[in-house]
Formats: sequence, C-alpha cells, structure tokens
Amino acid sequence: MPGTGPNFRSALRTSLALLLVANSFALVSSAAHMFGKANKLLPASLSSLKASSSAWPLPCLDHIFFPNVPHGQPFSYQKWSRRALRGSLNLQQLRVSRRGLSVKSSLNADTGVGAGTVADAEEGQARSSLRYGPDKPQRIVVLGGGFGGLYTALKLADLKWKTSPEITLVDVSDRFLFKPLMYELISGEATLDQVAPLFRDLIGASGVRFVQHEVTAVTLADTEKKLAGRAKLDDGSTIDYDFLVMGVGAETNLNLSPGAKENAIGFNTLDDVRKLEKALQDIEDEETQKPVSISVVGGGPSGVELAAVVADRLEASVGASMASISLYVAGDEILESATADARTVAKSILNEKNVKVLYSNKIEKVAQKDGKKFEISINIGGKGETKTADTNLVIWAAGSKAVGVKGIPQEGGGRMPISIDKNLLIKGRQREFALGDVAEMGLPANAQVALQQSDYCAWNIFASVNSENLLPFRFQNLGTLMALGSLEAAATLNLPGVGDVTLKGPVASGLRKLAYIYRMPTNQQRLKVATEWLQSPEMWIPPEVPSEMKELEKFNPFVGAPNFNKLLDEKELKEAFGALFDRFQAGTGGRRRN
Repeated sequence: MPGTGPNFRSALRTSLALLLVANSFALVSSAAHMFGKANKLLPASLSSLKASSSAWPLPCLDHIFFPNVPHGQPFSYQKWSRRALRGSLNLQQLRVSRRGLSVKSSLNADTGVGAGTVADAEEGQARSSLRYGPDKPQRIVVLGGGFGGLYTALKLADLKWKTSPEITLVDVSDRFLFKPLMYELISGEATLDQVAPLFRDLIGASGVRFVQHEVTAVTLADTEKKLAGRAKLDDGSTIDYDFLVMGVGAETNLNLSPGAKENAIGFNTLDDVRKLEKALQDIEDEETQKPVSISVVGGGPSGVELAAVVADRLEASVGASMASISLYVAGDEILESATADARTVAKSILNEKNVKVLYSNKIEKVAQKDGKKFEISINIGGKGETKTADTNLVIWAAGSKAVGVKGIPQEGGGRMPISIDKNLLIKGRQREFALGDVAEMGLPANAQVALQQSDYCAWNIFASVNSENLLPFRFQNLGTLMALGSLEAAATLNLPGVGDVTLKGPVASGLRKLAYIYRMPTNQQRLKVATEWLQSPEMWIPPEVPSEMKELEKFNPFVGAPNFNKLLDEKELKEAFGALFDRFQAGTGGRRRN
C-alpha cells in the first residue's frame, strides 16, 4: 500500500490513539450524562414507561456501560487529579519493572491498616439491646470487602438517614481486589494500586469504619429477646450489630484432588497473585534454556483467561517455541455458561496462542516430582484410563466453595452457599442479609451479580429501619467480558430486542477496560485508573497497522451478523426499564411507588 512508510505509520498510530482517547472520554461522559438524565426522566410508575421512553434516546446504555451509582467523597478535581497522576507509568515501563514491582515491593501487603483491637464489647460480656427505628443510629456490620460488601457499605453511607448509622466493614486484607482485572497484574498491564487499592483510600471520608481482621464466629440477633447480634474477630474482639451483611465470598476449592492444596496455585486472592507471579518469575529467571510446561486446570472463564494471559507472557519472556501451555477441562466443552459466539472467539484465540485444550481430562492427583517439577495424574474420559504428565507449574482454576463462618446457617456443613430469600435476607432471619458468591440464588457467581445486589441490600436495610417496603432482587444480565491476552477479549452484550451480541479483538478489549473503569467503586479510583491507562496507547490499539485491506478483517469486532432490527423493541424496553427502575429505587433511596 503506497505511503505506508515508518513515519506515516507512526503518525497514523498516534492519530488513532488520540482519537481513541477522545472517544473514550466522550463515551464515558455520555454514559454518565445519560445515567444522570435517566434518573430525572424515569417514570413515576412502570405503566408510564412507554410514554416517557422517547425522552431518553439511548435507554439501553446501561447494558453497555454497566453503570453503578457513584460513591465516595464529594468531588474535588484538584485533589483527586494530584493523587491520580502520582506515580503514573506507561505500559512499557510497567512491563519492564513488573518483576520488581509485583513481588519485591508492590505486591507485599501494607501493614497496620485498620489493625488492632476494635472491640465494641468484651468477650463474654452480655450482648447489647437491638436498636429500633430511624431515630437511633443503627449498627451495621458488613463482613467481607469484595464487590458485594464494599459497595453495600459505601451505598449505605450515601443514603439519606435521619440519624447516621454506624457502618463497619470487616475484611482480612487491607486491599479491595477488583477480581476481573487480576489478569492485568500477571500480564504487567496494570499496577497494584489500580487493581487492588487500599480500603482506607476507597472509604475516605464516607464515614465507614474499616477493620482489618478475620471474622471467626457470629452470634445471630435475637429479635424475640431484642438482643443485638455479635461478630467475633480473630483477635478475640467482638462487634455488636443491629444488621449484618454477609459478603465473605468464595474460595478456590483445592480439595477436589489429592495434592492440589499443597502443590497447585489457585487464582482467587491477592496472595494467589503473589504466588503465581513469583512462580512465573522463577521460571523466567532460569538460565538454562529448557522447555517450560504450564498446566492450567479448569475450563471456566478463569481458566481460559489465565491460559491466554500466561501464554502471552511466556511467549515474550522465554519464547513461544520453549513454552507449552495445557488447559485441562473435565467436561467436553469450555465456557459452558457462555454464548456459542464467545466460545468460538475463545477457542480461536487459544489456538492462535498454541494453548492445548484437553477435553474430558480430569486431574486426579498433583504430586511434587522434584524441587522444580510436578507430576499430575489425569483421568481420561471418565473410563478409568489414566496417564501422567510432568509440568513446571500447576494453576488451579476449577471449582469453588463458599467461605463458611461459624454461626451462619449453611448447607452441606458450611461448604455450600447461604440460602437467602428474594429480598437477600438469610432465610428465616430478619436482621441478617447475604449477597455475592456466599449467597445462593441460582445466579452466576460473578462481580456483576454482587454489584447489582449491593444496591438492593443497602436499600432493604434502609427500608427495614424506616418501615418501608423491601425490594425483591431483580437481576439484569448485562453480558460477560473476558480477557484473552494483550488487546484480545470477548465481550458479550445483552441488548434489548436483539439478545446477546459478541464483540472480539481490540474493540472488545477497549470496551472491557472502559466498562471496568466505570465500575470502579469511587470517582477517585475511576479518575486515577482512567488517567494512567489512557496515557498508554499500547493498551488500546495494536502496535502494527495492517498494510493490506484483507488484514483489516481481523479487526472486525462483530462475531457473525447481529440483527439490530428490534433494538428498540417495546416489550424488551419495558422489561429493561422495569429492572433499571428497581435499581434506581434501590440506588437512590427513593420510595417505591405503586
């Protein structure tokens, strides 16, 4: 193609980067504007949805940008911009300094954040009385600082209380982990503070008290005797509560196969990220040029995303010819809960990255063979046929179990999630709520569900105190987002009247990043991550611009040919608006109108 010399291509890449940055800001600004506009234009009753829908030209915008109501401190641009710009690094610098940052310094947990005894009552002391009514400050204890717990605490602080409540957030870690972006820590595309900011920075001046401890037991509130509930912490201190929110989440189930707990690395917590980063660094730092074998167990989203990200990383560090990535799937399909288009995209990308996907291969045992290698025993096809394979590293992304807390009723001896009703109350309870991975509602165990539940949970606690009607939880399936390596992703959007539309490639990767920026818990964190990421064009556009028209096809974001004819279908819009209306009711603390 004429005129495609180095200078021209460099100028073109720069122009595309600037255009993408401008469009990114415009899209996010438009989303925020439309979201605020919708709050004013939303009808007083669901029966008038049709009449008012024309006032908002893009009612399906919520499905694209996954909005949640902003939390945190009042906006101060100068203060936040100074903090956001502090320590900014471009992507190239991040990749160069990844090893030193991740293990030796940045991935080491800070100490002393929220530590110490915070007892409201000495152990053995009689429980205090329950507090009733809006005139008394309600003691609300949130156990677990994941998506469900943190967002519920911040939303509770934002509601208009007659008497401000005493909100306590308890978590064993000092950092909130934005789990969908854990893969960016492994690839080196993101920093620790972008993916796992400190709770103290997120909470700010919201009025929420943070306690860094592990909860060991809960004594449920006794409404008949009017006694408050009590949470016991690992240092022996206790906190009395009027309302409890269980959001302790789930953990990787390493007990599914003998030896997995001792010899495999999970991928669910920040400690897991540290262990995996160290293991990969040890492999990369080996001076001998020997083939490297990595085994990833699990064909769900986590396993597929990990296999793609690790393949990219080892290709850059040890070379594609020296690295062998195997993905072991117990069933006959990957991503069973995903759409067919998303599976097609994932399979194609895994094949391009030379990841071996082994179906009907169940890992029965993981044993250490020598100081640097492991042996896995594999059951093939469930027919009793077994084989063994040597590997340098086993990453376990198969199966999870709810975190159990003594005193909270759970099925299966504490291994199964907590049973809750439609209002997110633990079944049979009036003062204890549960949400996220620890709660059973027959919904996917992902961040999207926990985020939506947090609005309802906060409102229902507020409604319980103020004698309002509780809102039954209504889940809006907005779609799924998967990272499949550098500038590769699969984004499935659920659009009214159209259904699931799957995007791929750099467009899907950029949409995923924008969506997660928008879903950050506070405006301060949004500004920080957006400012730093938008300074790195490499995170948004490919380094090479195609020189031939036929190569442009791989940048086509659509999978198949979506039918947009019914994008504004009246019935679908009513359903979408109905669920959105309930979310606004929960999110803004408004009264439910009949």
